[in-house]
Amino acid sequence: MLINSGTSRSLVLSGNIHDLFFIKEEDTTDYIPLVPFLTRSWDIPGFILVVYELNGPIRFVQESERERVKHAFNRWRGTTEPDSDIDARPSVSPMVGSLDSAIESSNASFSQYMTDAIGSSTLALELLRQFCLLSRSTSADGEKFLSERLIILIEAADMLLPEGEIRSLSVQDRHRVSIIQDWISDSNFMNGNDTVIFITESPSLLNSRIIRLPQVVTVEIPAPGMVERQHFISWFNNTPKLIEKPLNLWGTQAQLAMLTAGLSIQALRQMLLSACYSGEKLQPEDVIERVSEFIQTQLGEDVVEFKKPAHSLEDIVGNRKLVDFLKMHLIPRITSTGPDAIPGMSVCGPIGSGKTFIFEGLAGQLDIPVLVLKNIRSMWFGQTDVIFERLRRLLMALVKVLIFVDEADTQFGGVGREAHSTERRLTGKIQAMMSDPQLRGNITWLLMTARIYNLSPDLRREGRVGDMVVPVLDPSGEDREDFLRWTVAKVSSSPFSEEDTERLLKITEDYSAASFASLRSDLGAASLIKANSETTGELTVDEIIAVAEDRILPNIGAIRQYQTLQALLNCTRKSLLPMDYSAEIRESWVKEIASLEAIGVRG
Repeated sequence: MLINSGTSRSLVLSGNIHDLFFIKEEDTTDYIPLVPFLTRSWDIPGFILVVYELNGPIRFVQESERERVKHAFNRWRGTTEPDSDIDARPSVSPMVGSLDSAIESSNASFSQYMTDAIGSSTLALELLRQFCLLSRSTSADGEKFLSERLIILIEAADMLLPEGEIRSLSVQDRHRVSIIQDWISDSNFMNGNDTVIFITESPSLLNSRIIRLPQVVTVEIPAPGMVERQHFISWFNNTPKLIEKPLNLWGTQAQLAMLTAGLSIQALRQMLLSACYSGEKLQPEDVIERVSEFIQTQLGEDVVEFKKPAHSLEDIVGNRKLVDFLKMHLIPRITSTGPDAIPGMSVCGPIGSGKTFIFEGLAGQLDIPVLVLKNIRSMWFGQTDVIFERLRRLLMALVKVLIFVDEADTQFGGVGREAHSTERRLTGKIQAMMSDPQLRGNITWLLMTARIYNLSPDLRREGRVGDMVVPVLDPSGEDREDFLRWTVAKVSSSPFSEEDTERLLKITEDYSAASFASLRSDLGAASLIKANSETTGELTVDEIIAVAEDRILPNIGAIRQYQTLQALLNCTRKSLLPMDYSAEIRESWVKEIASLEAIGVRG
């Protein structure tokens, strides 16, 4: 539509450009790469398709079209072809002077220029620009040299026109940027009928002098959705030339299509070919592993981790009020696809309170995958934008996934004037994605942090993760007793007296969930030592107390208290607080935070 309407004559195709695409011609169907797909789809009367790739020749889709352009070019230039193309020699040096003026003043033929262009991408781009000039030109009697419209596809455009400040680019790169800028900014070209299409994975990789021109329109190719994946699976299973026997699946093709959310058609094809070759039944865990590998390959293992939690909310110790809240109020909103679906939440609380384990249990309860974002700030210039675009393309294809961002206060930059432009751009894009209605109901963001006060207010607003700020606090009351029973369960089967229980509760008075887990590990080690010298490794109450009393907690109590107060202050649900809420108690938290800050305590 963009081409036919003349909305733009300069397009950038980005996104899922390395995938396979379905094409149907007469009685045959196939999945083919992007450029062959475009050339075969657009090979219609009235158009001449030209393809150029770095260090390769300028190719015409049809040999007859090449001959028409050659004839028109030589007539336009008033030149003739040599007797043999083998004798053709470069008529101009592509590194001397201006290419367009050199071409204008040279008597070289079409074939000579085409030969020279193979070794010079700069000359190739100028020659393509000349083709567009030819297309608009008329002879002395008013007849057009070319009656057809040109569609020029330029592959790997980011390598021809790399991003970077002009002064930092090489002479050749600057020259190519200048050629393209002059070409697509020419009013006659913009008002003409020819179209140039740049193909690159990410617009941010293309030089900003080109991509920021208002006449340049970017078209993103999305990752395959559920319908596209199911179509490919069905086509693959019914194409005898690919397989000797049908796929052996654990379930239906629709279930396979659902579980492969995030895979490209190319990756899906490789997985199905491997499954057919082995002859073994394709199991859900095999698919999940392949999806995980693909996602990590696309984004980088240091950027993302794909998890499928093995535990559920039933395995959570203590935290009774929180677990009940998750089951009754949160799970229905995560599973919903309607307007009541929650876009995300912040999970805060002091370090060691068990935030990650609890909410991984939530994911396990829902039986949905977890995508853990580790570091989306790349050390390489421009790569942060590329990673983000890959991430967004992936998320648009996924169905029901929790995104965990641990230590969220350090993962995102600020949006203030003092922040780096890359950080401001990244944070702005993440914020927009959190409130994107297209992702609502499919993606739920979980921002985990012990330092909720360091999280950008723009992220914490309602409509993003500010809809729900959930505190995870140290166990108290019945929750502490649950943790104590869990801690000693593997080393003692004897019931404790009320007095012994009180002694242990007093010893573990300031324990966090992590402290109880650490004590459980110490008791396990003491049990193994005892089992080596005695018939049983079971510990007595006095032995358990001795191990507990020997422990000294790390000197981080004041910091954890500060983080606890901040979690209480930022909580958005009264029902999740361990005490009755009032304006007075909130004011007391503010005063206590201020007093801790006055003595230099900050989490």
